[in-house]
Order: sequence, then C-alpha cells, then structure tokens
Amino acid sequence: MSPRILCVGLVCFDVIQTCSDYPKEDSDQRSLDCYWSRGGNASNNCTVLSLLGAQCSFIGHVANNLFWEYAKRDFEKYGIDVSKCIIREGRYDFPLSTVITNAQNGSRTIIHSNKNLPETTADEFLAIDISQHSWIHFEGRNPSELFKILTSLANHPVRNRTVSVELEKTRDGFIELAPHADTVFISKDFAKYHGWTSMEAAIDGMKKHIQPGATVICAWGENGAIAYQDQVGVVKAPSYPPDAIVDTLGAGDTFLAATIFYLSRGKSLQESIDFGCRIAGAKVGARGYDIVEKAYNQLQRKPS
Repeated sequence: MSPRILCVGLVCFDVIQTCSDYPKEDSDQRSLDCYWSRGGNASNNCTVLSLLGAQCSFIGHVANNLFWEYAKRDFEKYGIDVSKCIIREGRYDFPLSTVITNAQNGSRTIIHSNKNLPETTADEFLAIDISQHSWIHFEGRNPSELFKILTSLANHPVRNRTVSVELEKTRDGFIELAPHADTVFISKDFAKYHGWTSMEAAIDGMKKHIQPGATVICAWGENGAIAYQDQVGVVKAPSYPPDAIVDTLGAGDTFLAATIFYLSRGKSLQESIDFGCRIAGAKVGARGYDIVEKAYNQLQRKPS
C-alpha cells in the first residue's frame, strides 16, 4: 500500500489575471485571460501529490460558503480527502488571493486577503485521527500553535512517520519550528530574511537549527535546489526550465510536493530534489497543475 500523506495549512480562492505586462499604477487595461482556481500552499501540495499518484488528505479551517463548495468539488476531482477539515459556520470569509501574471516573463504577483478565518490550533489538530498517515506536512503558519503540534507529535504513541514543515514566511517565530521536524523546507525569501544570500549559505545557516538526522531542503528558482542531511552531506540539483515560461504560480508548491513524493517512496535525497526540480520545471511551462501527471509519466518512460 502506498504511503498516505497529510498536508495541513491553507486553502484559498485564487483569481488569476494574465496581463500583457505588469500594470502601471492608476491604469485601466484589459487582461489577456482571467480564471479562478483553488489555491493555498498546502492545498496545492495535495493537488500535485494526487497527480503523482499519492493518497493524500488536506486539513485546514474553511468557511462554509460558496467558495468552499467550489474548493470541495475541486478537491474531490483530484481524489483528495477533506473529511477532516474544520468547517466554520457563520460570518467567516473564505481567504482570497488576486494574482497578476505577467505574460512577458511568467512572473506572478499575489495580493492575499484573509480577514477572519482562524488557523488550526494544536487542540483541534491533536483531536484528529492521524494514525493512517505515514507522512504529515505542515505549511508554516501560526507558529505558536504549530510549535505545540510539532512537539506533541514527537511524543505521539505512533511515531513511525515523517513530519515535515515549510518555512516560507519572512517573519519572526518560524525558525524555532525547525528543530521539531524530520524534514524542513525553506524558501528563498525565508533564507534572505535571515541574511543568507545563496542557497549554500542557507543550508550552512540552517544546520544548527535542525535536529540530528533531520533533512533541510532549499529551492532557489533558476539555480535549482540544495539539501543537507548529516549522514548524506550536501546534495544539489539543477533547474529544468521549459522552452517557454507560462505560469510560475505554485512552482514552489510543486517542487515541495514532488520532493516529498519521492522521499516518501524511499528515494535518495539527491534523486528526490532532482525530481522536484524536474516536475517544477514542467509545471512552469503550462497553466495550472495538470501537466504534472504528464511530466511524471514521461520521466517514468525514460530509460534509466
């Protein structure tokens, strides 16, 4: 039976406008295209994992309104279990992101709104049956509650699972989570916030923040990715850019999910980050995430 992966974090509603170039302030112009989709880091992780063939579940707070009905149907389309989501009734707003995509270079600018939807608390998460999941991944949010969750999981009766956390946000309070996870993903922005101006410097700086035997992974855009685990050392993977960059929205989420997918199947750290870079490269060459399944199938058909 394949590993079952649980992702904990945010689901939001994305409105994506594709423009011929980035709009000037106080201007009025038509977009080349407009569409909406289910978004949020952990939500996107689940989409990619499902397309790669993993069994996965999503947990997060959701406002029970029309946006949730759309998101729930989309989760179901990809076979993602959302039965353990925490449903908030009443006057709660669903998180919303407005995304401007520049057709000239594929860049994305995100404006996010999350007015009043609570974050998952430690008490809420620890009341959920997680015994069927061999990998639990947390989007780095609400660090005080996530700290309680991670430290509790370290003492959980069922410990034969991997716990990973994504440290992306450029705020204080998140690096303290690193010693309590088996695998730590850090973003380029997070690294720069802590004064690390290259992916090599980021790995070197993070070594003192992770527990013995843990893994730290950092993707750095066009420079590829780097990872460290004390029994393996430092490994690197190049980027695999497509012929044309179409949509960079969710590229980091794709790298993270693809890397987890390989790691959860016992692949080496080197193989896993290389696979993550390959799948992320394919993703930025097409709109949305459905290209992931095609790219994976193509990689499987290639001779080793």
